[in-house]
Amino acid sequence: MYLATSEEMRQLDCIAINDFGLPGIVLMENAARSIAMAALEFWTEWPESPTVAILAGPGQNGGDGWALARIFSAAGFQVKSYLVMPEGREVKGDAAINLQVARNMGLSVEMIHESSPLPPWEEFDLVVDALFGTGLARPLDGPAAEVLLSAGSARARLGRRLRVLAVDLPSGLSGDTGRMLGPPLPADLTVTLGAPKIGLYLQQGPEMCGHIIVGDIGLTPQMLAKAPPRGRLSGMDEFRQYLPVRPADGHKGTFGHVLLAGGSKGKTGALVLAAMGAAGSGAALISAAHPASLSDIFETKLTEAMTLELPEDGEGQLDAASGSLLLEYARGKQALALGPGLGMGEGAALTVRTVVASSERPPLVLDADGLTHLAGRVESLKGRGDVILTPHPGEAARLLGVDSGAIQSDRLGAAREIADKSGGVVILKGHNSIIAEPGGGFYLNTTGGNHMAVGGSGDLLAGLAAGLLAQGVAPFPAAALAAWVHGRAADIALAEKGPFGLTPSMFADRFPEVWRQLVNNQGLI
Repeated sequence: MYLATSEEMRQLDCIAINDFGLPGIVLMENAARSIAMAALEFWTEWPESPTVAILAGPGQNGGDGWALARIFSAAGFQVKSYLVMPEGREVKGDAAINLQVARNMGLSVEMIHESSPLPPWEEFDLVVDALFGTGLARPLDGPAAEVLLSAGSARARLGRRLRVLAVDLPSGLSGDTGRMLGPPLPADLTVTLGAPKIGLYLQQGPEMCGHIIVGDIGLTPQMLAKAPPRGRLSGMDEFRQYLPVRPADGHKGTFGHVLLAGGSKGKTGALVLAAMGAAGSGAALISAAHPASLSDIFETKLTEAMTLELPEDGEGQLDAASGSLLLEYARGKQALALGPGLGMGEGAALTVRTVVASSERPPLVLDADGLTHLAGRVESLKGRGDVILTPHPGEAARLLGVDSGAIQSDRLGAAREIADKSGGVVILKGHNSIIAEPGGGFYLNTTGGNHMAVGGSGDLLAGLAAGLLAQGVAPFPAAALAAWVHGRAADIALAEKGPFGLTPSMFADRFPEVWRQLVNNQGLI
C-alpha cells in the first residue's frame, strides 16, 4: 500500500483533476461517502437519534465535512455544523459549494470566530474533526486552536462517550513528520483519504489517530502511475513476492552461508542473538567470527553455527589484524554482518574500515558498534550499493553528526539522508521503523512495538537481514522484510505471553510461524 507525503497527495489530486478531468467536487463527494461508511462500520451501536458536531475549516478538509454533514443527516443523525475560521476569511471553491448545499438543506451551520461561543460538547455523541488536512504547515492559533483545546478538554472529561472522527488527519498533526502543530484532539477513528500519510505513523501520530482506515476518493491505478508515492506500508501482501526461492532439490549450498563478526568480552550475547536471527531467516549455514580467547563461550552457546577465531588485543577485543583475516573468512560466503557486540577498541575500528574499503567483501549488514566506528565516515560506504545499516536514533545521530532530537524530529528525512550519503539501505529502528533506500524510496514498518524494547532485539534483526541477503534477496526488500518479520514475531509472542518478560530469543522462536503465515498468506492475529 502506498504511503504518501502531503506534497505527493496534493500532486495526485491535481493529476486526477487536471490530467483526467475528475472534478474536485466528485473527489470531495467520494471522500465524504467513504468517511461515512467507515464510521458506520467502525461504530456499530449508536443511541437513538444520535447527535453529531461537524467542525469544518474554510479549506478542502472543511468541504469534506459539509458533504459529510449532508450524508449523516440523510442517515438519521441530528447534525450541527460549525464553520471555524477568523473573521474576514471566505470559503471558496468546492468547499463553498458543499457549504451552500448544506445551508440549502436547512442544516444547522454556526460560525465560530474569535471569542465566539464554543459548541456544547456534552450534547453530542460524535465530533467530526474536518478543520485542517495535509495543507497545514504552521502552528495553529485563533479560533481553530480554541475549538480544539475546548474539544480536547471535553474529550478528556467525557471519555469514550464522546466519539471523535478525524477527516484525513487529526487537525494540527503534520502529515509529514507526525508533529503536533496545535492543541491535540485525539481521534478514535481517522479516515485518511486516497492514501495514508506518513505523519499518521510518526511522533504523536499513532496516539492521535486511533484506528486508521483508508478512504477511497476515486484515484485509479492510471492516476497513481503518473506520480506514484515513494513510500509504502509494510505488509503481508507486499512481501510475499520477496520470499527467498526454495527449490525442491535445494541443499545447504543453495540457501546461503552467513558470516557474522563481533562478540567482544562482555558482549558475547549479541553475536549469539545475531546467529539466532540468521538461523531464523532460513539461511543454511552460519559462521560466527569472534575474539580468539572467547572460543569456549561461543563453542558452548552456538550449537547451530560454526565458530571462527580472530586475533585480539588480549582484552577480548579484536586487534588491527582482524580485518584482513575476516575478509579471508568471508570468501565464499553470501553475506556478512559486522557489529553485534564488536566493541569500541581501536582494533575493532580498523576492522570495520578494512572491511568497508574492500572490493571483495560480500553484501554487508552493519549494526551496533560497527556503525559507531563509521561516525563521520558514512560516505566511505558509497559505491557498492549492497549494504544494510541498522541504526537506532542515537547511532543515526552519530552517523550524521547531529543530536538524537534532530533524528526524532524528522525520522524519514534522517533515514533518507543516511541512505543517500552511504549509498546503502537504512533500517532506522524505533516505533514504526523506517527502511529507506538511496533516491528517496522507503517502507514504513508497522509490526512490533515497545514490547521489543529489550537488549539484543537489534542483534537478532541484524542476523535476520544478513540471512536474507545470503539467500539472494536484494538489500532494500531484504531490510524491509527482515523488519516486518522481526516485529511480527514479537507481536505473536506478545499475544501469547503478554507484555512483560519477553526476550529476543522468544521472538526468534516464532520466526518459523511468521514464515508459515507469510507463505500461506494467512491473516494477522
